[in-house]
Amino acid sequence: MKKDKIVFDFIKLSATEKVEFGRNVELRIRENPIFTNPDVTMDQLKAATDLLETRSVASLSGGKEETALLHQAEKAWDDLMRLLARYVERIANTDGAIMLSAGFNLVKQPAPAQRPELSVELGNKSGVVLLKRQAVEGAQSYIWQMSSVALPEKEADYTLVKVTVKANVEIEGLTPLIKYWFRVAAVTREGTGPFSAPVTQVVI
Repeated sequence: MKKDKIVFDFIKLSATEKVEFGRNVELRIRENPIFTNPDVTMDQLKAATDLLETRSVASLSGGKEETALLHQAEKAWDDLMRLLARYVERIANTDGAIMLSAGFNLVKQPAPAQRPELSVELGNKSGVVLLKRQAVEGAQSYIWQMSSVALPEKEADYTLVKVTVKANVEIEGLTPLIKYWFRVAAVTREGTGPFSAPVTQVVI
């Protein structure tokens, strides 16, 4: 019987994807009582992920120094994630379910790929993003909202962008180098459903 192991696929992710991956792992481990004393503290992981995000945004200017600093931040993040992955493997003791619960994927039995409820991609032009939501059965329309508040928590932090009949939308006229939050709600005959968990994107 083969033992489950974590695949270090996070090393091959882009800087933006690494930030998202790091946030997810941090959240999962913080909330899991199994991981009581990780070799890498969640504060260390958060600091490394925050720095990576900052350096990623700064590198958009294309400067050599900014790019070098981004690579430096990526290497530091990669090293921390390797240490954390080995810790999770040690605690899991070949239990793949525990490894998956920490947000990692397995070498032989990776978690099935799931399309996110809401995804965001950069458009072909500056200041443009493309939003896609999983279609909701019976939906008559979709309400799209966005926010540029650092950590939007209130309804007032969001503004209406568009209402569409399709589960995707293109948003134009955004300010480059600004971090935006996006969310969407489906409208059916029963009324307006809850808004999706927000997704973030730094616009270029």
